[in-house]
Amino acid sequence: MRLVLKTLCLVALGLVFAGSVSGQVVHRGECTVDAELLTLPKCALESREGRLYLFRDFLPLFFSSGKGRFGSAFLAEDGWAYFDRRGLIVVQNVANFDNGPSPFHHGLVRVNRNGKWGLADSRGLLVVPLIYDGMLEYEEPNRGWKVCAGCHTVSGGEYHWFEGGDWFWLDRHGKVSGKAENPTLDKSPQW
Repeated sequence: MRLVLKTLCLVALGLVFAGSVSGQVVHRGECTVDAELLTLPKCALESREGRLYLFRDFLPLFFSSGKGRFGSAFLAEDGWAYFDRRGLIVVQNVANFDNGPSPFHHGLVRVNRNGKWGLADSRGLLVVPLIYDGMLEYEEPNRGWKVCAGCHTVSGGEYHWFEGGDWFWLDRHGKVSGKAENPTLDKSPQW
């Protein structure tokens, strides 16, 4: 029993000196980032040459598996953001989808700011300007994004949906490809 207790104490001490067991929390001075919270405080960001970066100390939290081109986290003022392996904040104002950032489809991701919606590419450039009043997530297979002009957001509990307006399909390149049916006829939560 003593040997088991001694071993457990040594393991616990090793973990204390090694840092967090899973590497989920990193401290840099007074700044703390917890990867499980997915929120980046302002102290975790720096400006270099007019661009916004996540400090290098925090990058292992989001790229520990070695996979993936982008990491993502929530920026308090701008919603979700994608950043690259150098820490450069590449795409800001990424739309919320299922308690996380909207995913890329065919190299484009939904973005929204000030109630307007559009699509950005993996360099953060707007391919579809922020001109739509609503946008749903990409519909597979190869259907596209359903967008509206003149609709408004309605909330019911934790769910939100768009009502009214004229609806259109955007193809995988972000170009209008035709009229779409108003999804509110379905009455199910849309985002």
